[in-house]
Amino acid sequence: MMTNLTLPWNHRATKKEILAYFKKIVDGWVRKGQVTYYPRCVYDFKQEIKDNLHYLSSLNGNRIDPVKVNVKLVNGVLGECKVPSRCSVEFPVDEGVNVVTPNELYQNHHRNGNPMGQQYIILGAGKTAMDTIVYLQTQMKISPDLIRWIIPNDVWMMIRGTSHGHPWSYPRAVLKCNGDIEKACAMLSNQGSFGCLDDEVQPTRFRFPVVGKDELLVMRKIRNVLRRGRVTSIKMKQENKVIVVDFESEKQPIFLPLEHGQKYTFVHCTSPGPFNGNDQKELFVSEKELDLVLLFAPPISLSMSCLAKLESARREGTMDIEFGRKLLMIKSNNCELELRSDENHLTENDILKSLLCGFYVGGDKNAMLQTIINLAMFIALVDNDPMVGYKWLTVNRLSMLAVPGFKCGIYDDLNEMVVKREVLGLSNCESEMLTLLSNRLSLLEGK
Repeated sequence: MMTNLTLPWNHRATKKEILAYFKKIVDGWVRKGQVTYYPRCVYDFKQEIKDNLHYLSSLNGNRIDPVKVNVKLVNGVLGECKVPSRCSVEFPVDEGVNVVTPNELYQNHHRNGNPMGQQYIILGAGKTAMDTIVYLQTQMKISPDLIRWIIPNDVWMMIRGTSHGHPWSYPRAVLKCNGDIEKACAMLSNQGSFGCLDDEVQPTRFRFPVVGKDELLVMRKIRNVLRRGRVTSIKMKQENKVIVVDFESEKQPIFLPLEHGQKYTFVHCTSPGPFNGNDQKELFVSEKELDLVLLFAPPISLSMSCLAKLESARREGTMDIEFGRKLLMIKSNNCELELRSDENHLTENDILKSLLCGFYVGGDKNAMLQTIINLAMFIALVDNDPMVGYKWLTVNRLSMLAVPGFKCGIYDDLNEMVVKREVLGLSNCESEMLTLLSNRLSLLEGK
């Protein structure tokens, strides 16, 4: 009997599957007494805390007893996505202009079908806009001639299923190109792992959107693409029977005539997503608070999994605190870092606070290299034996290291940084710390 198998890393989960998975996990934790779940509640992070008691507010008015935090408050909302269905457009729109979210587009389609002759104007150029463009054509069967795409900035896209296309491709390409992001993107494009909407238009940013080759071909069918920056207002001019779309920097507006029964639907895909303006200061804020923020390039869930593993190691006392102290002593002696007078008694939390997302090399231009450094820090600190962290990643299904044939390469990456210290603008302190980190992970050479 033949069975069709789908490799886990090739499967694209549906919304139904994702919701069912999380429900199963949470229900299991609650049933075992590991978790008390408070759905439909609000937490005020600015509230005054006394006796480790925290208060939640129920959205349905039910009374909730104060919750005692025994170990740490974990703030998991800093990276929350601002999606169109939960935030309106950030510019004025006149009454009578039809602006919908992608959710509403889907609901209207399944409820009412497709209005004849309707024209669609897509606002935004991120992954939400890309998905909307694909959905309009493949599911709603809208002709590309009836779709206009307003693109504030062209973006690079990671092409799904290519040999070089994985989340670690980008930071490693940046390192290979000596911190030059434009060269790194061009290199990945030549390899086929990066793509763009128009080969004649140079993208200006990359925020890890992943698309299939088939989806990119569908997007390229849109010929009516407008690149005039961000929309600043959408006005209804009844006397002229026209809708006017204004742009920043006084660029030429768009005039959409309303005569002869033309109808326009603007699809709002301009929300900032995870770039939500939240101030992400530190991960290990204090002995009583932990912030969940990104350690690595996507998938996002891997960062959260590694933070949980670090926190577990901190509590169980298996962290290599002595190695962390050695790194911080280099930083203290050479980088004008002020350590406490009793630095030999720095806690695990103190060390994690200073070294995870707290050790930057060569300034802002090398921000993408932080992904590589954080991976090295995780493996070096999570246990006295670096192989423990490495082997944990190889069996963590959220990690690329769990994919057969994928190489960690962290030892080589660190050595390359040290070799390129001058071109990357590293200080002597940073070079010394990276050298110590590289020596610590020498067991991973070739892995």
